[in-house]
Amino acid sequence: MYELSEITERIKSLVAARDILQDEYTKSEFHRKKEENPDTTVPSEPEDKEIYKLLTAIQQLEVFIKKFQDMQLDLLRKHDE
Repeated sequence: MYELSEITERIKSLVAARDILQDEYTKSEFHRKKEENPDTTVPSEPEDKEIYKLLTAIQQLEVFIKKFQDMQLDLLRKHDE
């Protein structure tokens, strides 16, 4: 079982990694096209393959952040009992 401080550090690391990837995504041409035309589908281009990998990585980081936040909450609840 993880200690609260370890979970907190893992969350911070995951959030930092997600923020870096999110920043890279917002700099992309794909993101710019999506922002200009939010209600339409942006046609896929060969270089978009890397953007989809980036978005997948961001989503996976979100999953792990949520997992560790849930663990953190459980530990805090047990501590309060």
